[in-house]
Amino acid sequence: VILGFSIIFWALSTFPIKSKDISESYMGKIGKAMTPVFKPLGFDWKVNTALIGSFAAKEVFISQIGVIYAVKDADDTKSLQNSLKNDYSALQAYSIMLFVLISTPCIATIAITRKETGSHKWAFFQLGYLTILAYIVSLFAYQIGSIFI
Repeated sequence: VILGFSIIFWALSTFPIKSKDISESYMGKIGKAMTPVFKPLGFDWKVNTALIGSFAAKEVFISQIGVIYAVKDADDTKSLQNSLKNDYSALQAYSIMLFVLISTPCIATIAITRKETGSHKWAFFQLGYLTILAYIVSLFAYQIGSIFI
């Protein structure tokens, strides 16, 4: 399941090949389209794009961020850290961490829930409930934090 989603995310991040800029890819366009929904949480299109990838597995979130920031060397964490420090405040980082922590674990978990319960109902409930809960918690954290910071 994860491999299949990874291939889909790679294709969405690569095509169309008109530009080397990932913001012009299908994945970038999807992330930008999601921006009005996630802006109140402090997220931009880059975070939205990484969130899409994290549905395959939460670990994919940081690798997707690395792809977006065009990190060439997996061991080159300094350039990624500097880019993230320049683009996001501590409050935004906290909001992102809360959302990723609370949201649906991964698509494989949803598939297992469906298999174990024998019903799509519980799998969709899990997906919806955890996503909405993550949104609400991140929204409150970011909006209340914005008042004080």
